[in-house]
Amino acid sequence: MMKKLSKLLILCILLILPGCWDYRDINERSIVLSVGVDTLGDQVEFTGEIAKLRSRAGEDMNQNLAEGTYYMEAYGKDFEEVRIHYDATFPYPIFLGATQSVIFGENFAKQGIEPYLNRINKFYDYRKTLITIVSQVPPRELYKINQEKETSVGLLVEKIVDNLKRNKMTVYSSFDELLSLIQLDGVGYLLPYVGLKNDDIAYLGLAVMKDSKLVSIIDYEETDGLIYALAEKPVLTESLFSSEDKENKASLRTAVKRRRVKTEYRDEKVVFNMDLLVNGELRYQYFLRPIPEEEEKYLENLICQKIKKDITNIFERSQKEFKCDIFQFAKHFRAEHPEIYRKLNWEEAYMTAELNVNVEAEIINLGLTDPNVDKK
Repeated sequence: MMKKLSKLLILCILLILPGCWDYRDINERSIVLSVGVDTLGDQVEFTGEIAKLRSRAGEDMNQNLAEGTYYMEAYGKDFEEVRIHYDATFPYPIFLGATQSVIFGENFAKQGIEPYLNRINKFYDYRKTLITIVSQVPPRELYKINQEKETSVGLLVEKIVDNLKRNKMTVYSSFDELLSLIQLDGVGYLLPYVGLKNDDIAYLGLAVMKDSKLVSIIDYEETDGLIYALAEKPVLTESLFSSEDKENKASLRTAVKRRRVKTEYRDEKVVFNMDLLVNGELRYQYFLRPIPEEEEKYLENLICQKIKKDITNIFERSQKEFKCDIFQFAKHFRAEHPEIYRKLNWEEAYMTAELNVNVEAEIINLGLTDPNVDKK
């Protein structure tokens, strides 16, 4: 019995020890904060940011603080050769566990990002919560911009996009969603699109990915329809002209309280039915005017028309221009009509599909100031 216990103890020690053999002090690792992937000629180009670390004076050398970033770059004919180039020029092995974002250049995104998504998925040290982004300019140019808003360009981009997502001002697929979406034929997805605006790093809109290849860009100003259709409980601001005074505008905050999507298969045609219930709150008028009941109804009707038009326009673009299901209606149809879905070529079915959008809007609050009170 004692011999068996001894052998078990020795085996446990042997299994534990290898974890220590590869141990390195944090000062002996290149901690990657953000990675850029692009093509330059016939080569793959890796760029990014490595954290600068310093020890606090008079304290243990293991107590480190981040102090800016180093720029890194490496080239090769494929991912493996890039890694060889990196290892030959940097003094410490890379650590990817702190990577916040992967930024793809347009050239690489047009060729297809699926190979790198699979790389992220299979590398145990990549965080699966990192954000995936497409850049208008090559990532190397983005990383070299001198900005003072954040400690690193990668962190700045991540925070800009995250702030928009939290405030329901953008939609895009998370990394986990990407892994499932790339398995569906005819279904596209959206990624944040960043670049330069007035020499500042800015969010520019959404990159449309079909078969994991960049096929088009949706400008920020044209993303409202997608936000209404896809965001969780979206809240947007609309400015609408008065029916009586065309110089006066009402600023209304709209909130989608209910959104339902039902699908049909009618006369060998796929049909999507989207119903939205929207509440509106008056934030202010450009010029304070009374708002009678008929004016309130007029504004509610304008909200309905605006939202319906925004959703319909981007749906038609998805059919004619993008040629893929960026709304991911396939998931609804597959759940409701599994047998029919298996028989369809979804990409072809989506191109001829019909979308019916029904919007009900109600202004529930005219603001803290009552515009109906007569002025003295």
